[in-house]
Amino acid sequence: MVEPYSRIENLYLPPLLAKRTRYYSEADQAIVGTIRCGVLFVMAFWSGTSRQAFAELKRSLEATDPNSRLELIVVDTDGCPSLNELPEFVGKLHGNGEAAWVLEGKIVSSSGMGYHPECMEPNTRLLLSQCPVE
Repeated sequence: MVEPYSRIENLYLPPLLAKRTRYYSEADQAIVGTIRCGVLFVMAFWSGTSRQAFAELKRSLEATDPNSRLELIVVDTDGCPSLNELPEFVGKLHGNGEAAWVLEGKIVSSSGMGYHPECMEPNTRLLLSQCPVE
């Protein structure tokens, strides 16, 4: 169920980014299949590195995607335990701001295990190059 941005309000989403963001307090693996071209971010609200990774992802999206082609889907890590079973996330979700770049319902890249802000912009650019222009 899509919810208002109540938990992510304090993370500040610039207006253009807010328009293309979906937030779920609970989600399962099926969430990936709903993403045509976008980034799935697993937010751990209690984690400093998760908040830092989210800030870097926001910066990357604003810098690389000014035409708002990509979606941003944020899920609360505490409400999505089945994401741990996705092959790209097995053993890698530890509340450090893990993310997956998704094209047509399939994960094409991920941030890997741990805090890796350096992958946000390159992975976003790569996804943009693969997404169809409308």
